[in-house]
Amino acid sequence: MAVISSSGCYHYVPVSPGAVSSDEEVRVHITSSAADRLSDALGVYSTEIDGKLSARGPDSLTVAVPIERKYRGIALDSTLQSLTLGRSEVVDVRRSELSRGRTILTSAGVLAGFALLVHAVVQLTNPNPGTDVTVPPPPPLGARTTSGHTLRIRIPFP
Repeated sequence: MAVISSSGCYHYVPVSPGAVSSDEEVRVHITSSAADRLSDALGVYSTEIDGKLSARGPDSLTVAVPIERKYRGIALDSTLQSLTLGRSEVVDVRRSELSRGRTILTSAGVLAGFALLVHAVVQLTNPNPGTDVTVPPPPPLGARTTSGHTLRIRIPFP
């Protein structure tokens, strides 16, 4: 259950920059001029920055953004890059919060999928699976009649 709750059942809610404490996960919407300025540092143009709020001054915010590097499919050590934003460059700040509704729906979906998987495995390993076709019982012993004609073959043994 801990994996489900930490796997993405979060959503971002708008907050004032003063209400966010340091080392808290945030999503900062920035102006297009700030996105132009930071595109060299980030390597991509984006008006949203996801990271941890590392410092807050009277006229600026500093957001620590994880920078991950890969070489031939292998993840190398990641580091944090601090980006300082002026208050005029920040459109809004959003805090990451656990969404109880999404968590409950995800948990129910995972449990239903697991139940279907168990049912399928039981059906695959059942040596006597149920069928819709019923086999008729044999006729009673006294109900067998012979026509009187029999075929006999004699095989001589030496």
